[in-house]
Amino acid sequence: MSGDGKLSRTRASETPKKLSSYRRTAADIRRLGAMLPEDLVVDLAREVIKRVASKDEQLEHVPHVVTKEGLETLCYALISDDEKAAATLISELRADGVRPEEIYLKRLAAAARILGDMWVTDEVTFAQVTVGTGRMFAIMRSMRHLFEPVVPVEDKTAIFAAVPGEDHTLGVQMAADIFRKDGWEISLKMGLDHDQLVAEIEQAPSGIVGLSISGEHSIEALSRLVVALHICRPHAILVVSGSNVDEVRPILSLMGLDGIASTLEDAQKQMAALWDTNMAK
Repeated sequence: MSGDGKLSRTRASETPKKLSSYRRTAADIRRLGAMLPEDLVVDLAREVIKRVASKDEQLEHVPHVVTKEGLETLCYALISDDEKAAATLISELRADGVRPEEIYLKRLAAAARILGDMWVTDEVTFAQVTVGTGRMFAIMRSMRHLFEPVVPVEDKTAIFAAVPGEDHTLGVQMAADIFRKDGWEISLKMGLDHDQLVAEIEQAPSGIVGLSISGEHSIEALSRLVVALHICRPHAILVVSGSNVDEVRPILSLMGLDGIASTLEDAQKQMAALWDTNMAK
């Protein structure tokens, strides 16, 4: 059998496995979009484009070169009627030996910039952009397991933060103190706007991020923050907690979070388990 034939059979056998995570994430994104107000969906689409496109500027040392035709093919696959078209293209690139960082930092980053430009010039509709950014986000989330933490962490560490605009911060301060008594090293972030908080978390070595909310009014800020962190820190473990999380659990369950805790005790158990499973050496 020819080498091309063997590669085709390999692709055929591997693609379903690679697409399963993408399909789950894409389905969650569609359901989440249907539950959120349209102006927030627009903001999330802009957030995806902004964060993904910035990767190309930040990491110019990645030598991978992509042709204009290749990028256009990916862009139109992202907004096509075929839900699997873009994910299949990415799976084929992986089968051809293209490294995850080259896909993540070059192809998807450049495609995000092109898609954003097409949105500004009305070459694509709002509906097409939301579909395209949702698929791009799902692809990146499905590649999460391919990225390792940048800095190994020996001691139990975490970042605790109140979402931007959250006035009720006493709970997260108390939680930080209690976790510290339990032996955790907690970096507490409060009073930061969206971009400041994303930048702080992106540069921190901690692999676990605990985000505090106090109710439905926090969903807009939390949604933007979670999207940004999924892109900027794909390996980060995100846990959301708050006394009223059960009221918004149906929405939270679609955000790709690693944990949702309604009590301090629940947060302690979940974060300890997540550390043992994902971070402990």
